[in-house]
Amino acid sequence: MRRSHRTVLSAVVVAVVIAAIVVAVRVVDRPPAPSETAAPSSDSSLLVVTWGPSLCKIEPSNPGCRSGHVADLGSTLILHGLWPQPSTQRFCGVPKTGGGSGTRPPALGLPQDVQADLRSMMSDVAIMAPHEWSAHGTCSGLAPADYFGIAATLTKQLVNILDPVFQKAEGGRVSLSAVRARFETELGGRAGERVGMQCRQVDGTGVLAYEVRLSLPPVAELQAASKPVSLGDVVDKGPAISAGCGGGLVPRAARA
Repeated sequence: MRRSHRTVLSAVVVAVVIAAIVVAVRVVDRPPAPSETAAPSSDSSLLVVTWGPSLCKIEPSNPGCRSGHVADLGSTLILHGLWPQPSTQRFCGVPKTGGGSGTRPPALGLPQDVQADLRSMMSDVAIMAPHEWSAHGTCSGLAPADYFGIAATLTKQLVNILDPVFQKAEGGRVSLSAVRARFETELGGRAGERVGMQCRQVDGTGVLAYEVRLSLPPVAELQAASKPVSLGDVVDKGPAISAGCGGGLVPRAARA
């Protein structure tokens, strides 16, 4: 073979090898397509609400506490989230972001009425809603508007049932038995078995009643329920859950 032919052939081989390496690197670096992610598979859900004044005692740096929004909401339970279960059902098809300043929140496109509801029951909608969607809503099988609409509707009903129990206990202590008894009085049956409470220790203050968790059927089943979805119709379809803590102190709302 002539030297010129060998030179040309070598150049072709080198070009092919380089092209193959470039393609391989691009394939490895490419983020997985949504179709490559396992589909959500939930067997139940938790509606989680937080006693607002407890949140600001436990996490004073929380944006909603720093801005005064939680204090403006007053003595009430506020929406933390609606979480598909089991707890492994998180960040379905989206990356687990650290929430840093360089992270762009997802555009949720929520209707005005849903946004207004969330502002009236969340510590900081601009931060909480995108986080709750990425971490939990993506595993619900619903669009953001439906997911948050259901969460807001159920939270209103839950707050109407439990706010009087917590407000009566302000400055004192609330027990899980009182919370469960209230549920059974309002919703009947063994609704109390679907309710658990979480408490947190605060140095110099004691153990605070922090969150109430209500066990419900999967979010997709809540979407298929009567419109608007009613706690009375769905609460007995969720599994019984652990009690959590037996009770805790109920701090008063900060006064302006």
